Amino acid sequence: MTKEILINQLFAGKYLHEGENIGHEVINLFRDDDGNYNLFVTPSGFVKNHDLEYILFVRNVSARRTVEVVGVAKGINDVDNEYIKKVRYAGVSLNQIFSNNTYHGETNLFSKHITYRADAFCLPAQRIFISIDSDFEQEGYTVHLHSEKKVITPQGMREYYSEKSDSIAYHELKALIEDNKLWKKNNTTEKLFPDGAVQNKTPSFLEVIKKEDDENVFSNLFGYFFEYSHRSFQKFASAPNLLGISDMNASFVMYRETMERVDLWIESKKDIIVIENKIKSGINGITGDDYSQLNRYHEFATEEAKKANKRAHFYIFAPDYAKFDLSKFGLEGKYKIINYSEIYKFFVEETETYIADRAFPDFLRGLRRHTLTYSELQFDTMRSRLLRKINLLQ
Repeated sequence: MTKEILINQLFAGKYLHEGENIGHEVINLFRDDDGNYNLFVTPSGFVKNHDLEYILFVRNVSARRTVEVVGVAKGINDVDNEYIKKVRYAGVSLNQIFSNNTYHGETNLFSKHITYRADAFCLPAQRIFISIDSDFEQEGYTVHLHSEKKVITPQGMREYYSEKSDSIAYHELKALIEDNKLWKKNNTTEKLFPDGAVQNKTPSFLEVIKKEDDENVFSNLFGYFFEYSHRSFQKFASAPNLLGISDMNASFVMYRETMERVDLWIESKKDIIVIENKIKSGINGITGDDYSQLNRYHEFATEEAKKANKRAHFYIFAPDYAKFDLSKFGLEGKYKIINYSEIYKFFVEETETYIADRAFPDFLRGLRRHTLTYSELQFDTMRSRLLRKINLLQ
């Protein structure tokens, strides 16, 4: 049988959004209690009629035409059910870890928790991307794959490359994997211990109340911390990568959803600032396909500014993974989109101003969550769910 390299996409699909499901592939990131590297190949855990030389685990970056490498497994070994039953992570069995997973409301236990055991699992020494998009550029190391495939990983989250089926791409992937300087010398995947999961953090208050993705909650928090220190907000307003209002006055009033239901309306002697906060929602038309709430806000604030002889400024706060097409509503150039990563950097730099407030650390952690790409967010969420589950079971 021809040797193959498998590219397997992690943490994708609607299954992970149902309740507190833990993706089975999370075991790929940890060693078990015996120090073994166990692997789960998504989506089902079953691989038939393939002789694997290596497995590259990836997360999607762009339309499955560009992926980022999470790690590579070498020395692929089959496992049987008796082996799987004995596997423990911090003393906890796989059946216990995944016992609360559901699918369409019903208990969902995979019949096979482990696909393979690997001799080694190596992490990238720097960010590594694989792309079939010739225009893709990103800081790090990129392999531009020469393949006739339309995507690197299809909807089924796995693709096999061999000398027989895709010779050039196969040798490019093999060269990537066998280039030792691209991989960390020591296997640095974590091992969990019975006295508590390593590097685990207590869930933030927002996570406890399941509001870490709630737009209204974050709009309230923005309003609270902007008013907490007017001097600090002046810095926020004047920063070119943020509001870019160089002469913002330190004296202002703030309204939450009381001025035409704008998320944040900030008004000073010279300025009216309109801020819409978008986390999971998009921009929806309200009276037709080409007119939205943002159009209404823009018209209202522009008129109010004109009457008061003030300047009007318009912004959208959005997670880094969010994408908006303002051209559909004729709003290109009228709203400035500010990513959460820029907001997060500002508050990190201003920590000394806010640290006395007990809500600030959780606010900062909440902001950081939305600086991740969507794929990184899935990765981070699954890791946190696993660590919390093991702590509960201990």
